[in-house]
Amino acid sequence: MVDSQASIEHYLHGHSRAITDINFSAHHPDILATCAVDSYVHCWDLRHPSRAAMTFCDWFAGATQVKWNRQDSHILASSHDKTLRIWDDRKGAYPLRSIEAHATKIYGVDWNRTQPTKVVTCSLDKTIKFWDYSSDSNQPMRTINAPFPVWRARHTPFGAGLLAMPQRGDYSLHLYHRQESAESQQSDAMAMVHRFDGHEGQVKEFLWRARGSVQDSRDSRNFQLVSWGTDRMLRLHRVDDTLLAKVGHVRGQQVERTIPFTRRDAVYRSFRSDPATSTGDIRDSRTGGPFPLGLHQNIGMSGISIRKHFPIIGGEWGTGEYPLAPKAEKQARPRADIDAISWMKGVKIGKRGATQAGMEQSTSSVLSPALRPNLQWDTFDSLAEEITHLADTFSKVTFEDVRVPERSVS
Repeated sequence: MVDSQASIEHYLHGHSRAITDINFSAHHPDILATCAVDSYVHCWDLRHPSRAAMTFCDWFAGATQVKWNRQDSHILASSHDKTLRIWDDRKGAYPLRSIEAHATKIYGVDWNRTQPTKVVTCSLDKTIKFWDYSSDSNQPMRTINAPFPVWRARHTPFGAGLLAMPQRGDYSLHLYHRQESAESQQSDAMAMVHRFDGHEGQVKEFLWRARGSVQDSRDSRNFQLVSWGTDRMLRLHRVDDTLLAKVGHVRGQQVERTIPFTRRDAVYRSFRSDPATSTGDIRDSRTGGPFPLGLHQNIGMSGISIRKHFPIIGGEWGTGEYPLAPKAEKQARPRADIDAISWMKGVKIGKRGATQAGMEQSTSSVLSPALRPNLQWDTFDSLAEEITHLADTFSKVTFEDVRVPERSVS
């Protein structure tokens, strides 16, 4: 059996706190961006993974989302608390544009698929806002007032649609028409055109599948929506011509702008080999035995043969529902009791590199910051670190009660 570690090609070390989002460039397959609670946005080149190729920082608030522009390879956007920041990798570490976008923290950012200066944001304040960063105005182009806190809002790969995912209180996905015509009004005209129902728990993620291509500037692709929720169901939602027309898309219509394809000429591999025709012995990873023959059904947009050990709910072309495998019960591992000090010694907290006092940006605006040590910052990063240092220095001291949240030791 191949070691699981052998499949890891790169380790990217750069953040000092939890990473909140990653996003690959639509123009360069080796370029990706990451953001974290430490407020940094790192751009990585996988051909030189030892350090970040470029770094941006908000300095005041942690980052929640980072997205590369779909039309301009030099532009990316990141969200920091209520603020949207637009960055240009040719302009150094200073943001190209900063917008106070929402009343609460931003949890979704998505670039327009055809217009390079337009971006959409969403927040738990129940609003979805459309922006044009090339405009000097700090007011959104238009606003959707949703009946729920919005966790994600993304443009559809067809027409003028926008799909919104609630953060709580609603188990459906909501499709809106952006109505970018000159006659469109503000929020009142932003009507929801469709609901994708079916989940019995909160939807946690969704994506679009596309089959076909754009030839002679005509879009003849078929689309399918895939969603996953806390009910442990993976659902496939059908998108027919009637639904496409609701967001202004007609199959085979002329394409006005270039649509970037990140998997152009890639081999389609969304299938599994059928044991009835395969020469190898395909075994079930859950039972260790071979798959029973005949338990498969053609589903999806192109009749993909997918192995199943459960009934398919739905049966209509382009739709389906798949229960995910139940969670395995964790077995309690016997372990010796350890005190709080010993436990804290095993927790390693990476330190953020110190910068010169008053330094507002990195000394190198193209590569990662050239950080310089500052002896005035040589202090403990946390109470836990200070306690463990004290325990090592005075090894004979016994601590009876350690409460890190209350910052008390006795």
